[in-house]
Amino acid sequence: MKLSSVKLPLKFPVRSPPKKATRSLAFRTRPLTAAVLGAIIDEYDVGKAHVMIADSGEKHTYSVQEPPLSEAEQGLYSLLMESLYYSLKPIETEDPAAYVDQFIWQAAEDLGAVEEVKKSYNSLKYYIMRDSVGYGVVDVLVRDDDIEEISCEGFGVPLAAVHRRYPQFDWLDTNIMFGDEETLKKYVQRLVQKAGKAITTSVPFVDAITKENHRLAATLSNEISLPGSTFDMRKFPREPLSIGHLVAAGTISPLLAAYYWMIVEEKGFVLVIGPTASGKTTTMNALITLINPALKIATVEETPELLIPQEHWERLHSRTSYSISSDARYDVTLFDLAKLTLRLRPDYIVVGEARGEEISTLFQAASTGHGALSSFHADSPEAALVRMAAPPLNVGNASLMLMWSLLMMNRIRREDGSVVRRALVSKEVGMRGELIDMFRWNAREDLIMPTDPLEVARKSYRLQTVAALKGWNEAELAAELERRAKYLSTIVKSGAYKYADVSVAIQRFYREKYG
Repeated sequence: MKLSSVKLPLKFPVRSPPKKATRSLAFRTRPLTAAVLGAIIDEYDVGKAHVMIADSGEKHTYSVQEPPLSEAEQGLYSLLMESLYYSLKPIETEDPAAYVDQFIWQAAEDLGAVEEVKKSYNSLKYYIMRDSVGYGVVDVLVRDDDIEEISCEGFGVPLAAVHRRYPQFDWLDTNIMFGDEETLKKYVQRLVQKAGKAITTSVPFVDAITKENHRLAATLSNEISLPGSTFDMRKFPREPLSIGHLVAAGTISPLLAAYYWMIVEEKGFVLVIGPTASGKTTTMNALITLINPALKIATVEETPELLIPQEHWERLHSRTSYSISSDARYDVTLFDLAKLTLRLRPDYIVVGEARGEEISTLFQAASTGHGALSSFHADSPEAALVRMAAPPLNVGNASLMLMWSLLMMNRIRREDGSVVRRALVSKEVGMRGELIDMFRWNAREDLIMPTDPLEVARKSYRLQTVAALKGWNEAELAAELERRAKYLSTIVKSGAYKYADVSVAIQRFYREKYG
């Protein structure tokens, strides 16, 4: 019986897979009128979907408009999704679009619905790709490179998103919503499965990384979260930001970047501090691009977030057994991995975020001549030192002197309402463990001070030690700082500050310097 001979909507017996397919369309997005949207601030396409950012007068919104489907097309979509579900052909191919394309026409022939599929092919393929290969109703948010974070606090509440180009709007309400807990629960289970993990009522939480390298945190049902399931996805840029991006954005100054370039080159121990979402990981990732490409780096993380251009890169991540019956002996902690890196002969050891006993290994690495970088949650350099000295970290005062510098990052809302990330303060650990104020952000002028290389050369205890080893006087040290600052400024002015471009430029710098 051909599909065209059936009066739609179809009255087939509904098994569980078709229910999922139909429901995914039922909560796809809520169409919004111009009156509801308010004043449109920006609009653009994400694939075949259209996105509008608007100001309703009370709040800012992010509205997704997807290709429309008629009632008949929704019935056809459900049949195709059912056929895909029962075909038992997992979509594990480098070209899933071609796979789905082939499947649609094969299923159309089997259903006797070739003509119907021809009329609605583009829309049907969009939803089948979205719901089988992509992230379902949240797919547009995931594919939109301008979205920084996605949050779902439960059913019946609009999903919220943070937009990279409009950080001043904070969380934007979207027109995407899960109507009931059962639908959201099933979505969370599928979302976690896509990240290669499992979530159950016995272990109702997960911290994972998606195949696109986004960080996912989720809870299931109302075991530990009310009223039910939740998820949050922190999206990292498709291409990590380089030191050139940070200089161009005013996040750091060329001279500050040059200062850290020299510290990193001399294998100094740098701690990037700040609150959540202040740009710590991004800044640390950018500093790593300044390392001589001929050297080896070992990174240790709970969830792999760092992306670096280094060819000789040992990338390690911890393993935790969440099951109640699991033996903790099989857990691999950051401390275990940090100790392991000392046997891998890296030039630099990078811990994604130090917050436990692994920090002692970083200090040990620094004492044995390795370069060391890490991020750390603290609201000031002074607070960072106090927290490290206190239990459970218990870093002694003698060890603290092994640290070279602390760089504090933060997300700032300026007087004009714009939101920026800035390096607020850079402090150096002096000869007696005292903190030396090296750089500070001037909020009134939006300028990182000082701007004079000679002033930096005079204040820096660490760089003066480097200069003594190289036979430089104060003026020559200042000249080297200025040379590097100008080199980075030239990269920014040329516009070639993508991650790969900066890596090539740094490699060229070292070739010219050392031959």
